[in-house]
Amino acid sequence: MKRLAVLALVLFGALFCMGMSELGGHPEGTVPETDVRISAKVVDHSGVETSLNQFSMDGKTYLDALRGSGQLTIPFQQLATLTCGKASGDDLAVQVKLKSGSTLDLTIRKRALFYGSTGYGAFVIKARDVARIEFP
Repeated sequence: MKRLAVLALVLFGALFCMGMSELGGHPEGTVPETDVRISAKVVDHSGVETSLNQFSMDGKTYLDALRGSGQLTIPFQQLATLTCGKASGDDLAVQVKLKSGSTLDLTIRKRALFYGSTGYGAFVIKARDVARIEFP
């Protein structure tokens, strides 16, 4: 009887752990579905350029950033470039150039994820690994 109880406990634990794989994030090899199709070119710190469609930040089609102590969201359609600067703690300094010509100094989470489709596969990169993003 004790053996049966231990076996049941192990089986329950294994099923519980398998179910946890569905928590958070997107399935591996997929790009988050978005209402708006955004194109972007991402350049990482080693200089590798990757052209993307279905571009998003954590599955959203806008930049989620801090301007001082305030929260700011800017639709990607309004951005010309995003240039990453120094990381400090969990934050990453970015300079954003808008298509209107204005420039803003903002902060984003360095663990934020940028997603996109290359046409030959799904692409994901952490903000801390990005040097620059260009929006056509």
